[in-house]
Amino acid sequence: MTSTGTSWTAAAPPIAVLPDDPPRPPAGARAGGEPDPSILILTCANCGAAMDERKCKLVCACGYFLSCSDYY
Repeated sequence: MTSTGTSWTAAAPPIAVLPDDPPRPPAGARAGGEPDPSILILTCANCGAAMDERKCKLVCACGYFLSCSDYY
């Protein structure tokens, strides 16, 4: 076999770097970028899903729950 003398990098087109999109605030965020506490308390610490309010408890489908003494 003989070498043809061509390089793989010489034939590659230049790579254009695109600017990043500005980051979006997370759901439930306030104007200052801080998360809304009412959204955070209703989020399951175990799986991250929204918890259901049942009387004095917050209950998640995964089985995790908070009683009123846990979040007051």
